[in-house]
Amino acid sequence: MRGARFYGDKRIEITDMPMPEPVPGKEVLLKVEYCGLCGSDRKPYFNGINLIPGHEVSGTVIDANGCDIAEGTRAAAYLSVYCGQCRYCRGGKTNNCVNRRGLLGWTNPWHGGYAEYMAVPAIDILPIDESMGLDVAVLLLDTIGTAWHALRLGRAQETTRALVIGCGPLGLGAVAGLSAFGVEEIFASDLATTRLEAAEDLGARAVPPAEAAKLKELDLIIEAVGSQPTLMQAVRTIAPGGRVIMLGEIWQDWSFEPSSETMLKDYHLIRSWYFPISEFSENMQMLLDRKIDPQKLISHVFPLEELSEAFRLFLSGETRKVLVKP
Repeated sequence: MRGARFYGDKRIEITDMPMPEPVPGKEVLLKVEYCGLCGSDRKPYFNGINLIPGHEVSGTVIDANGCDIAEGTRAAAYLSVYCGQCRYCRGGKTNNCVNRRGLLGWTNPWHGGYAEYMAVPAIDILPIDESMGLDVAVLLLDTIGTAWHALRLGRAQETTRALVIGCGPLGLGAVAGLSAFGVEEIFASDLATTRLEAAEDLGARAVPPAEAAKLKELDLIIEAVGSQPTLMQAVRTIAPGGRVIMLGEIWQDWSFEPSSETMLKDYHLIRSWYFPISEFSENMQMLLDRKIDPQKLISHVFPLEELSEAFRLFLSGETRKVLVKP
């Protein structure tokens, strides 16, 4: 099969590789239809990785391999290889599994979706409605699944005024979700004009960063950049009793900045990272019910052989969601 090797320093090679060998009775063979580029893929793009990355994957099961899944099943692949036995898994909160064995496209032996085929644990196969395109199925993972889980934690359905800081694909997913959940006033802030235009297309009012910092009476702020300055901006700006969602990922040490704006009010600071499988069906039904137009979240589709160009464009900040199709 054809697959991608990430050597670091922005060097990607598409080459012939052995076919995956799924574990009998535990893993299926998935023919990859689409794989979405994610901001977290910057790590293998710049630093390299010793497996095939790509963790936002949809495809078709072509070999059930002894698992209780019908061949021909169209599906999305859940990121986390969860245990299914801990109290979080039993309660439907698979994203919080305490015995997680790994992440698809990040942890050996589970290669990811920048390839024609992929071995996927049977527990991570999420069947897709027959009427839904497999390009849209990719969105049900990070872009919608992760973002809308954050909105549920932040009680979006009780919210009147909300702000999204950072309008990459995850932030745009949050904007779309706020609209789907019926939030009356949605603001979106970003440095890139094209992404502000995308946010407006999804129902937000675009505001430059300086104006966003002056907004009042915000019940909910989603920080989707992953930086200390924007996180502290959110904390300073949130209304008393409001909720700040840390959706962007900050992997460096960061400092809380105490001041009258950050200390002399009640508010909730919530970290949200991925969605539980228990929310998947509801999210899919919301798309089937046309709560949003998911195609507005996708701007580009590249063949696998042009993965390097896909990354170059994606990291320019001039796109919405970018997909590759092996």
